[in-house]
This record gives sequence, C-alpha cells and structure tokens, in this order.
Amino acid sequence: MRPRIVMLAALVMVAIASAARSRPNPRAAGPDAGDSLGVRIHVPTPVMSTLRRACVDCHSDETSWPWYAGLPIASHLIERDVTEAREQLDLSRWTQYNPFDRADMLDKMCQLASSGKMPPRRYRLMHPTARLSATELTTLCDWTQVEATRLVQEEK
Repeated sequence: MRPRIVMLAALVMVAIASAARSRPNPRAAGPDAGDSLGVRIHVPTPVMSTLRRACVDCHSDETSWPWYAGLPIASHLIERDVTEAREQLDLSRWTQYNPFDRADMLDKMCQLASSGKMPPRRYRLMHPTARLSATELTTLCDWTQVEATRLVQEEK
C-alpha cells in the first residue's frame, strides 16, 4: 500500500511541475522603471510597505507568482485577475497617468481598502499578510488624501 502512495505523490508532483510555466513579469514591453509609484514622488515608508504587501502582486509588473499559479485552473484565474487589476491600476506605470486620474485612483484606493473590497477576500485567504490593520488603513488613507490634493493643486 505504501509504495502506491509514494508513486501517486510522485505523479502529482510531476504533474504540478509540468503544468508550471513562466509568467509575464514584467511585461514584454515593460514600463520605464522611472514610471513606478515611489520613484518620482515621496511615498512614506509605512505606506510603501503596505502597498508592497497588499497591492503590488496584482497591480504592478512585480507580481510574485505563487506555486499554485502553475496549476491549470488556478493559472487561468490568477492571470485573469492580475491582468484585470493592472488594467484598473498599474503602479508600475504610475507617472503615465495624468494627475487627475492619479488623484481619482488614490481616492478609490482608500475607499476600496476601507470597505474591505481591496485586497479581495480570495487574495487575503491565500496571503494573510495582505490584511490591513486599522493603523495601516488610516496611514494609507491619510497619505492618499494628501497626495490626491497635492496632485490636483499642482495642476491648477
């Protein structure tokens, strides 16, 4: 009985390994590294830490693909989620957005994080460190408000 279990485990591991493939990261055309959030504007360390832990995986070209992204069904779902997230907000292309769009995105960032919609529940289930504490949420929203105001004032 035991040799069968070992054989089955080996086959499962081979299947997982063969299903794995490289992920587009960064995109082939890749953004200029100077376009990323935090390169040309100051982002406080606590805010950047929160963004890296809870947002960057889906909303930038710095995605860390988890082991289960190599599984056939999971692969499709994760790639779709990352593609859709980058279409909504791509922190790797931050300076390519106009200032008014950036201000709007900052407002939405606070709203979605405050409502618990971001990061999504399914992401938090697999990445428990992505959960935001009340302090992190307050710090993030305080910064987004200040930065959005600065962007709008700068354009007037």
